[in-house]
Amino acid sequence: MKWIFIAGLIVFTPAAAAFLRSHRRYLPHACFLMGLAIFFQGGFLSVSPIFWDWPGPVQGIQVGVVDALAVALIVSTNPVRIPLAFKLAVAVLGLAILISSFDARQLMPVGFYTWQLIRDALVFLAIARGSAHSERAPWALVAGLGTALAIESVWVVRQFAGGDHEPGGSLGHRNILGMTTHFAVMPAFALFLGGYRSRSAAVLLLCGAIIILLGGSRATLGLFATGLGLVAFLSMRSRMTGRKGAVAAAAGFCILCAAPVMLWSIERRSQAELQSSDTERGAFIDAARMIIADHPLGIGANQYVIVANIGGYSDRAGVPWDYADRSAPVHNSYYLVTAELGLVGLLGLLSIFGSVIWIGLRGARQNRAPTTDLLAGLVAATIVLMVHIAFEWVFELAVVQFLTAAAFGAIIGIAAPARPRRAPRPRPVSVAADAGMSYG
Repeated sequence: MKWIFIAGLIVFTPAAAAFLRSHRRYLPHACFLMGLAIFFQGGFLSVSPIFWDWPGPVQGIQVGVVDALAVALIVSTNPVRIPLAFKLAVAVLGLAILISSFDARQLMPVGFYTWQLIRDALVFLAIARGSAHSERAPWALVAGLGTALAIESVWVVRQFAGGDHEPGGSLGHRNILGMTTHFAVMPAFALFLGGYRSRSAAVLLLCGAIIILLGGSRATLGLFATGLGLVAFLSMRSRMTGRKGAVAAAAGFCILCAAPVMLWSIERRSQAELQSSDTERGAFIDAARMIIADHPLGIGANQYVIVANIGGYSDRAGVPWDYADRSAPVHNSYYLVTAELGLVGLLGLLSIFGSVIWIGLRGARQNRAPTTDLLAGLVAATIVLMVHIAFEWVFELAVVQFLTAAAFGAIIGIAAPARPRRAPRPRPVSVAADAGMSYG
């Protein structure tokens, strides 16, 4: 069945590219579909031609509808001027993957990790080009993400009503779903502040609140409130209006009133469970620190779980001996990246985040409303993500990386204009030809 699916993708991709090339007005529709498909590509819209039951975040080579749409968008649009700072940051990360692979116990999982990054690059380029060519494309992307979030909120409510007190929607875990909400909620609140598509934005905020409250993730709850405040600050920094001040004050008041509900969401987990979670996180970090001390250049991408167990690091750090703990990476993406890709990899990751935030803030000063508000929401989502991944390892999952790549692409696509098509050079005319023409 999977080969039939792959054959369908092979037929669909050039057909979609040809259609978009001749009908540019449908570029936003493709971006909408990408935003919607990212949430559901893991179980419904992708297959694995090669699959390994590997104890790491990337377990094979996947292809899916998101990849097909990305390639179609890239082929049907012109290149975008990507700032040099971002290119250099990506190059540093690539260099770290290469260097760390020399110490990897298995090279195949490194290939899986690299393939996932290539897929991320396709999503990034597709959204960047689409956003540069059509002003509606980044709005359509956010609308697609918001539609997916609305579906997830219904899914979460059904799970919670059915007795699941830690619902994770279609993504399977509250921490994964909670992290993905930032990419839709923050831009939606930015648009609500500016008075653009207020009804749709209000619905998205409500759906995000339902997912976060029923999920009960402490980090997601805290960053939800903090992120809304950051969106308000960045939006008002770019352009202050009376509406923004009033909406920001009303949002702050609503968060204060919702404090008892937020506490209820957290207290559904017992104090012993919370304390056990914190202890386990500390043990994971101790193991990661020992790995980094022994391997400053990294142990290889997608290798953490194997090295932590075989190398005895988890034992010495006191990580509990059960399947869930011994098969999970350290619950901090910065430690995970440093352990696998070394200090060079950490530098590359931080440089990528820093360059995107700088590009977004600079672009917010150069654009007019409502683009500045949308950029404020996307930059805020990036900053909140940077904080959130300090508490989770799920940043290495495909769905989170796709969303990150899409957000980065929208920021750079808005801030960087598309390159115009090169005009054909006129053919030089010789003097003799001119003379011949003049005498003819």
